[in-house]
Amino acid sequence: MGEESRIPPGLSLLLIGSGLYWILSSQLISSFTVLTPGLFQTNSSGGLLITIVGIVSTSMGLWIVQADFDAFRGLARRVDGWIFTAPLVLAAIDIYLTLIVLTTSSQIVELNPFVSSAIGIGAAAIVPFMVSYLALSQGLGLFMMRVGSYLFSNSKSRYLPFVLICGAASFGPASNLLLLVDSSAGQFTYLVAGLGSTLISLILFMKINRAEVESRQG
Repeated sequence: MGEESRIPPGLSLLLIGSGLYWILSSQLISSFTVLTPGLFQTNSSGGLLITIVGIVSTSMGLWIVQADFDAFRGLARRVDGWIFTAPLVLAAIDIYLTLIVLTTSSQIVELNPFVSSAIGIGAAAIVPFMVSYLALSQGLGLFMMRVGSYLFSNSKSRYLPFVLICGAASFGPASNLLLLVDSSAGQFTYLVAGLGSTLISLILFMKINRAEVESRQG
């Protein structure tokens, strides 16, 4: 067994995504997390620590990224391969709709200080933020495939963690789409987005299992 086969799928993309996130966070909100924005604002060594951790994480991810490319390529070659691009697609749609909603409606305010700061700066922050978001989304999707295989072995339920992650990822695009249609939707947005997320998970789960049945019969 080669070295790459021992690397959990999704690990390199998670390292790259989180690394870029930490580098941006050190510059935008001076914190590891949006829960404590400005934590190191008066402490330059704290901000430097976040940057160093981000650089190390990104470098490690790039060093082993071939493992994730191979895992993704193997999934994409399947009959139902398009399903495994769902994390990427949902993340891209979420970013796109978020930008549209915030630029077309003055009534809606972005509550995430990290995102609002990135948007305020422009392309210099938005581009690495998008790369970070996309890498984290696809990396988590690949990692959930391994988790499902570990928890449920060869049963149909092994895809459950993956489709649940996709369902959760669809909450953002669904809520943004509703706000784009009606900016005054309020709390109703979360209810409809939650139902939509559940429906997405169910549809993907049924699609994967149907494709597997068809491939065995063929």
